[in-house]
Amino acid sequence: MANNLHLTDPSTSAAASNSVVTAGPVGKSKEEDEEEEEENMDVELGKFPSSGDPDKVAIMQSILSQFTEEQMSRYESFRRSGFQKSNMKRLLTSITGSAKISMPMTIVVSGIAKMFVGELVETARIVMAERGESGPIRPCHMREAYRRLKLEGKIPKRSVPRLFC
Repeated sequence: MANNLHLTDPSTSAAASNSVVTAGPVGKSKEEDEEEEEENMDVELGKFPSSGDPDKVAIMQSILSQFTEEQMSRYESFRRSGFQKSNMKRLLTSITGSAKISMPMTIVVSGIAKMFVGELVETARIVMAERGESGPIRPCHMREAYRRLKLEGKIPKRSVPRLFC
Protein backbone atom coordinates (compact mmCIF):
# COMPACT_ATOMS: atom_id res chain seq x y z
CA MET A 1 0.00 0.00 0.00
CA ALA A 2 2.86 2.42 0.74
CA ASN A 3 3.72 2.54 -2.96
CA ASN A 4 0.44 4.33 -3.66
CA LEU A 5 1.24 7.33 -1.48
CA HIS A 6 3.83 9.15 -3.56
CA LEU A 7 3.79 12.92 -3.19
CA THR A 8 3.69 14.89 -6.39
CA ASP A 9 5.52 18.18 -6.70
CA PRO A 10 5.07 20.13 -9.93
CA SER A 11 8.31 22.03 -9.44
CA THR A 12 11.28 20.51 -11.24
CA SER A 13 13.45 20.23 -8.14
CA ALA A 14 14.03 21.83 -4.78
CA ALA A 15 17.41 23.14 -5.92
CA ALA A 16 15.91 24.77 -9.00
CA SER A 17 13.25 26.55 -6.97
CA ASN A 18 15.85 27.89 -4.55
CA SER A 19 18.23 29.27 -7.15
CA VAL A 20 17.95 32.87 -8.25
CA VAL A 21 19.43 33.90 -11.58
CA THR A 22 20.30 37.56 -11.92
CA ALA A 23 20.93 39.11 -15.30
CA GLY A 24 21.58 42.62 -14.04
CA PRO A 25 24.80 44.54 -13.68
CA VAL A 26 27.75 42.70 -12.16
CA GLY A 27 28.38 45.40 -9.53
CA LYS A 28 25.19 44.72 -7.52
CA SER A 29 25.48 45.09 -3.78
CA LYS A 30 24.79 42.19 -1.47
CA GLU A 31 21.76 44.02 -0.03
CA GLU A 32 20.20 44.42 -3.49
CA ASP A 33 20.70 40.71 -4.16
CA GLU A 34 19.07 39.82 -0.83
CA GLU A 35 16.11 42.13 -1.49
CA GLU A 36 15.62 40.65 -4.94
CA GLU A 37 15.81 37.14 -3.51
CA GLU A 38 13.22 38.02 -0.84
CA GLU A 39 10.89 39.34 -3.54
CA ASN A 40 11.29 36.09 -5.47
CA MET A 41 10.54 34.03 -2.34
CA ASP A 42 7.28 35.84 -1.50
CA VAL A 43 4.15 33.71 -1.54
CA GLU A 44 1.26 35.33 -3.34
CA LEU A 45 -1.44 35.88 -0.75
CA GLY A 46 -4.05 35.90 -3.53
CA LYS A 47 -3.63 32.13 -3.75
CA PHE A 48 -4.94 31.63 -0.22
CA PRO A 49 -8.63 30.87 0.10
CA SER A 50 -10.24 34.16 0.96
CA SER A 51 -12.67 34.06 3.83
CA GLY A 52 -13.26 37.80 3.44
CA ASP A 53 -11.53 38.47 6.76
CA PRO A 54 -8.70 41.01 6.36
CA ASP A 55 -7.47 40.18 9.89
CA LYS A 56 -6.70 36.59 8.85
CA VAL A 57 -4.83 37.81 5.77
CA ALA A 58 -2.82 40.24 7.92
CA ILE A 59 -1.96 37.48 10.41
CA MET A 60 -0.89 35.14 7.60
CA GLN A 61 1.21 37.91 6.07
CA SER A 62 2.95 38.62 9.37
CA ILE A 63 3.68 34.90 9.89
CA LEU A 64 5.10 34.50 6.38
CA SER A 65 7.28 37.59 6.75
CA GLN A 66 9.04 35.95 9.71
CA PHE A 67 9.98 32.78 7.79
CA THR A 68 13.61 32.11 7.02
CA GLU A 69 14.57 31.26 3.44
CA GLU A 70 14.65 27.56 4.28
CA GLN A 71 11.23 27.70 5.95
CA MET A 72 9.75 29.64 3.02
CA SER A 73 11.14 27.12 0.55
CA ARG A 74 9.66 24.23 2.55
CA TYR A 75 6.34 26.07 2.84
CA GLU A 76 6.18 26.69 -0.91
CA SER A 77 6.96 23.03 -1.57
CA PHE A 78 4.24 22.03 0.89
CA ARG A 79 1.71 24.32 -0.84
CA ARG A 80 2.51 22.82 -4.26
CA SER A 81 2.61 19.17 -3.20
CA GLY A 82 -0.23 16.71 -2.90
CA PHE A 83 -1.23 13.10 -3.29
CA GLN A 84 -2.28 11.80 -6.69
CA LYS A 85 -6.06 11.49 -6.74
CA SER A 86 -5.97 8.16 -8.59
CA ASN A 87 -3.66 6.59 -6.00
CA MET A 88 -5.71 7.96 -3.12
CA LYS A 89 -8.92 6.67 -4.72
CA ARG A 90 -7.35 3.23 -5.12
CA LEU A 91 -6.24 3.26 -1.47
CA LEU A 92 -9.72 4.27 -0.27
CA THR A 93 -11.28 1.55 -2.42
CA SER A 94 -9.03 -1.07 -0.84
CA ILE A 95 -9.74 0.19 2.69
CA THR A 96 -13.52 0.56 2.40
CA GLY A 97 -14.17 -2.31 0.01
CA SER A 98 -16.53 -0.04 -1.90
CA ALA A 99 -16.05 0.49 -5.62
CA LYS A 100 -17.75 3.89 -5.47
CA ILE A 101 -15.47 6.52 -3.98
CA SER A 102 -16.61 10.07 -4.66
CA MET A 103 -14.19 12.75 -5.76
CA PRO A 104 -14.99 15.00 -2.75
CA MET A 105 -14.15 12.11 -0.41
CA THR A 106 -10.86 11.58 -2.24
CA ILE A 107 -10.01 15.28 -1.98
CA VAL A 108 -10.82 15.42 1.74
CA VAL A 109 -8.75 12.34 2.58
CA SER A 110 -5.89 13.65 0.41
CA GLY A 111 -5.98 16.93 2.34
CA ILE A 112 -5.94 15.15 5.69
CA ALA A 113 -3.04 12.96 4.54
CA LYS A 114 -1.14 16.04 3.36
CA MET A 115 -1.65 17.76 6.72
CA PHE A 116 -0.46 14.63 8.54
CA VAL A 117 2.68 14.37 6.40
CA GLY A 118 3.37 18.09 6.94
CA GLU A 119 3.07 17.72 10.70
CA LEU A 120 5.26 14.61 10.65
CA VAL A 121 7.96 16.44 8.68
CA GLU A 122 7.86 19.49 10.96
CA THR A 123 8.14 17.28 14.04
CA ALA A 124 11.06 15.45 12.41
CA ARG A 125 12.75 18.85 11.83
CA ILE A 126 12.28 19.63 15.54
CA VAL A 127 13.87 16.28 16.41
CA MET A 128 16.83 17.13 14.16
CA ALA A 129 17.24 20.56 15.77
CA GLU A 130 17.14 19.06 19.27
CA ARG A 131 19.87 16.60 18.30
CA GLY A 132 21.93 19.33 16.66
CA GLU A 133 21.78 17.64 13.27
CA SER A 134 21.32 19.20 9.85
CA GLY A 135 20.78 18.04 6.30
CA PRO A 136 18.02 15.81 5.02
CA ILE A 137 15.53 14.11 7.31
CA ARG A 138 16.56 10.52 8.01
CA PRO A 139 14.31 7.57 8.88
CA CYS A 140 15.34 7.76 12.56
CA HIS A 141 13.98 11.33 12.66
CA MET A 142 10.69 10.21 11.09
CA ARG A 143 10.33 7.32 13.55
CA GLU A 144 10.94 9.63 16.51
CA ALA A 145 8.50 12.21 15.09
CA TYR A 146 5.84 9.50 14.66
CA ARG A 147 6.46 8.29 18.22
CA ARG A 148 6.03 11.85 19.58
CA LEU A 149 2.86 12.47 17.58
CA LYS A 150 1.47 9.17 18.87
CA LEU A 151 2.25 10.18 22.47
CA GLU A 152 0.48 13.52 21.90
CA GLY A 153 -2.62 11.66 20.69
CA LYS A 154 -2.35 12.98 17.14
CA ILE A 155 -2.18 9.47 15.66
CA PRO A 156 -5.52 7.62 15.92
CA LYS A 157 -5.51 4.22 17.53
CA ARG A 158 -6.42 1.19 15.44
CA SER A 159 -10.13 0.41 15.57
CA VAL A 160 -9.55 -3.15 14.35
CA PRO A 161 -6.77 -5.11 16.06
CA ARG A 162 -4.09 -6.78 13.98
CA LEU A 163 -4.51 -10.53 13.64
CA PHE A 164 -0.98 -11.83 13.10
CA CYS A 165 1.49 -9.67 15.04
